[in-house]
Amino acid sequence: MRRRILRATVVAVLCALLLFAVPLAVAVLRLYRQDEIRELERAADRAALALPTLVSEFDPRELPRLRPGTRLAVYDTRARLVTGSGPVSGDAVVRAALAGSAQSLQGGGDLVVTVPVGSAERVRGAVRVSRSGAWAWRRAAFTWLAMGGLGTLAVGAAALVSFRSSKRLARPFESLAGTARRLEGGDLTARAAPSGLSEADEVATALNRAAERLDRMLQRERAFSADASHQLRTALARTRLELESELAVWPPSDPYAAMHTALESLDHMTTTVDDLLALARDLPERTSLDVTALLSEARGRWQDDLAAAGRLLRVVVEDDLPHAVGSRQAASQVLDVLIANAAAHGRGEVTVRARDAGEVLAVDVEDQGPGLPEAQDVFARRPAGEEHGIGLTLARSLVEAEGGRLFVSRRAPCPCFTWLVPPAEPAGPRV
Repeated sequence: MRRRILRATVVAVLCALLLFAVPLAVAVLRLYRQDEIRELERAADRAALALPTLVSEFDPRELPRLRPGTRLAVYDTRARLVTGSGPVSGDAVVRAALAGSAQSLQGGGDLVVTVPVGSAERVRGAVRVSRSGAWAWRRAAFTWLAMGGLGTLAVGAAALVSFRSSKRLARPFESLAGTARRLEGGDLTARAAPSGLSEADEVATALNRAAERLDRMLQRERAFSADASHQLRTALARTRLELESELAVWPPSDPYAAMHTALESLDHMTTTVDDLLALARDLPERTSLDVTALLSEARGRWQDDLAAAGRLLRVVVEDDLPHAVGSRQAASQVLDVLIANAAAHGRGEVTVRARDAGEVLAVDVEDQGPGLPEAQDVFARRPAGEEHGIGLTLARSLVEAEGGRLFVSRRAPCPCFTWLVPPAEPAGPRV
């Protein structure tokens, strides 16, 4: 990138110099020729004024002093050379001067000027002054050398400025390339720093957002195995308990009913795996949530299990609930985690209540247990081997991904978890 900027700048400056210098060089040469001709005209006029009435009686010593290299000749009315340096017989410019008009031309490499002597009514002769045109070329050559030197300095200055500018412009993009290489190598903590260049900062911001999104997605993918295993272990344990209970009865009851129940549990586990995979990959779309239907389905999944343990599941849905949006799969998983937590670690009746919390839908899940320790963070992920807390960690991550909140609204007695469902699109980015 640096070489391209440097090369483009130097080429642009050279083109600009050529477009400006060539016409200027031609104009300089023409100007010097005009200066030479004006000087010759002045010399011819002085000589014409110094001529006597009879040109033939002119004394050459009375000729004005001329610059070296300048030739002056005096002609009579018959175009014959009287004195000075010039053609013996007057040429065309001399005859034109004898006709009464001053002439100037460039021929044979010389600059020639002729002026008539006398008045237009009575021409007494002509003065011819000439000088080599190399004088004008020599002066123009010195000027062109000076212009070339200034042009070289301009190109050098442009190259220096371009080098520094290209270095300053390329540095942010080189930093972005380094950050991209680190991300490619698996370092998702790499972030591009602001450079002050708006274009590069826009790319850096987009790259940082992409890195953050990838980091969150990978964290969710890595946590999926632990979260899914916890959810599946709960369902497998329930299915195993049902089958063992059926086998423990003698004589056995209807085995087909037990197999049908086991198949329903397996279907539920398949649905759980599909939902968790979709949530981990950020696939589900946010739609309007039918809270009544969601709570009814949750009651159908958990009522029998709690009843088998001698506990009651109560679902309360208040009237005129606020409108809520979100992922149906995520909402179903959150409800299952909260009810499963109350079933496994709580006591007595489990109550699920949907209510209006100031134009925001709130879902409370509480039981009649003794309470939660004040210092315990129930949402923190436990070390490997500890099952308790994995489900709640999953539930909070799902809720926050939907733009909502999940917290412990009451620790003791009768611990209560409250889930606030967002009424519109979440403020933060989805992960």
